[in-house]
Amino acid sequence: MLRPRILLLTTCYPSCEGDPSGVFIERLAIEFRKKGHHVGVVCPSDGSFFGRRVVNGIDTVRFGYFRPRSFLRLTKGLGGIPENLSQSWLARIQLFPMMFFFLLHTLFEVRRFDIVYANWLGAGIIGAITNMLTGKPMVVSFRGDDGYLARDRVLWRALTLWVSSRAGVVAPVSEELRNVLAAVGIAPAKLRVPRFGVDAELFRPPTSRPNRSDSIQAVFVGALIQKKGLQDLIRALADPSFKHVKLVVLGDGVMRDRLVEECNELGLSDQVEWMGQRPQRDVADIMANSDVLILPSYTEGKPNVVKEAMASGLPVVATRVGGIPELVDDGKTGLLFTPGDVAQLRHCLKQLIDDKDLRSRMSRAALESLRCKALSWEATVEDFEGIFECVLEAARATLRGSRSCRRSM
Repeated sequence: MLRPRILLLTTCYPSCEGDPSGVFIERLAIEFRKKGHHVGVVCPSDGSFFGRRVVNGIDTVRFGYFRPRSFLRLTKGLGGIPENLSQSWLARIQLFPMMFFFLLHTLFEVRRFDIVYANWLGAGIIGAITNMLTGKPMVVSFRGDDGYLARDRVLWRALTLWVSSRAGVVAPVSEELRNVLAAVGIAPAKLRVPRFGVDAELFRPPTSRPNRSDSIQAVFVGALIQKKGLQDLIRALADPSFKHVKLVVLGDGVMRDRLVEECNELGLSDQVEWMGQRPQRDVADIMANSDVLILPSYTEGKPNVVKEAMASGLPVVATRVGGIPELVDDGKTGLLFTPGDVAQLRHCLKQLIDDKDLRSRMSRAALESLRCKALSWEATVEDFEGIFECVLEAARATLRGSRSCRRSM
């Protein structure tokens, strides 16, 4: 049986081994290829390289859109395009050339593919224009801010609705985001929430965790930007009762220097270890040697890091935002709190830190929860294959109807 050829459009994709940017998109592409699909990727360059490469069997096109390379801002860094647009005037003036060259490269590549799968609104706009010009069927995924901003911003909402009107299926990452998109006007029948998997071979509980009778190791994974809330976690740790808690920070971003300075001012320099961006293998090893994941974000889609922590047998302390409550069963697999509430965060931390048995129970419950939800990459591919076949069949039916009409005229 011939498998549909899939062209992935994304504004975020790893540029080298160990680059965490959009690593879940790369993993999805690899899993599609394992199932026999021919997969291509079109993505703006982050300045590391331009042109075509075959990486892990995936035909990848990284295009340039601004010179010199050292001035690239729009698609560089871990914060994503919305964050970069809010922080840099250079990023704002690069938006139009990036979209222009994105469209040109997509139109050139799409001839060899059966279906377009666009990730985030920016790529969705390119997919929608491509669909309008070529008739190529499209599926689009909204992953977080790109969907939530449609609630509050008129232009964002108009673009979201137009992109969705050109898509055969809209595939948000969470039920909560699905409800948001339905509320702004996308037909519920067009919305499908696939399962998004976790690598249970890489992220797995250790045979035994380090025996730290007098200390606890917490881990934070994410971009060091305002909306990730690390500043709240640092303030929570300033409580004298948390002197035995060590925090490992995995990530980088525009707030790093400010956060390090705040740690020093609060006397936490010996408790917080800044490890920067790390490849997935290192993240998995550090999680396996930690006791709890803390994610104090102000906004999220359905964060992969939560699934990775649960697969590693870690209880999760996180904010009650986005798709997090769909993953974390409050009081059973972790503890949830209100974003920005440092006192609540302290209370959650104290519960877990003071009760080793509670941590053990939550660890077992997290592993069982992932098993019951069947959050594997195989399940992700299965769900998307069903979505793609549905969209392609609808496109074929439309084409047959169009030909029938022409014959009868």
